[in-house]
Amino acid sequence: MRLEYYKSLAPSLNRIMCYMLFIGTWRDDSPADVIHLKRHVDTTFHTAAPLFGPATAAAYKNMMDLTFTTYGNWGDDARLRTSAFRRRQAWKGQSQTPWVDSWNSFFTVSDDEAITEEWFAAYRKAYDSLLAQMVDDIQLSKRRDINTTETVSLNAHNDQRPRVTGRQGRITARQ
Repeated sequence: MRLEYYKSLAPSLNRIMCYMLFIGTWRDDSPADVIHLKRHVDTTFHTAAPLFGPATAAAYKNMMDLTFTTYGNWGDDARLRTSAFRRRQAWKGQSQTPWVDSWNSFFTVSDDEAITEEWFAAYRKAYDSLLAQMVDDIQLSKRRDINTTETVSLNAHNDQRPRVTGRQGRITARQ
């Protein structure tokens, strides 16, 4: 039974993770799609929560708390703890519709606010921890502690300051 829930949850959790980390299919989902996906994942996870241990529930809450702000005004949707900046530029969508300006309200991070390397690392760790906890609860195989890539975009904001390069010419920070 847990395996069936895992099979249902894992692809949706992966889509959310891809959106937040700018990898995979991130540019194909609108913010409205991701909020809708959150509702679906929440319903599925909370229905299955009694089948999983407390560590899995805590890992799920941690990932969702890093992804969304909730409990705003009555009737308001959750908001994404990220920026619309690169998403507006790269938006593709499945129907090739243009970016909808009202989608900007789905984000809590401004265009000029940096999404840091530390945030990306914490997010990857939260996602990896959730999958590992679910696999532990299923008990079908040995868990992997790392499931995500370190290849993420650190320029997901509108920063006009000069780039500072570190070892091997990779961008490590902005002054």
